Amino acid sequence: MSKPRSFFEVLFGSKARVRILKFLFRNQNSAFSIKELAIRIQEPPSVVNKEIKNLLEVGLLKIKK
Repeated sequence: MSKPRSFFEVLFGSKARVRILKFLFRNQNSAFSIKELAIRIQEPPSVVNKEIKNLLEVGLLKIKK
């Protein structure tokens, strides 16, 4: 079993994560799908999906239904 990652390892682990966070903080009153977010920040959807899962894991984001 792998060791859980720390908040800072997850937060500062990739450039895509930084782009996602910047975009979401600038648009915090809006909701976006993975595909929509990927298009807006010009990153592959697979990368965005992975990073969103990481941010959800540490509690930085919440899913809005």
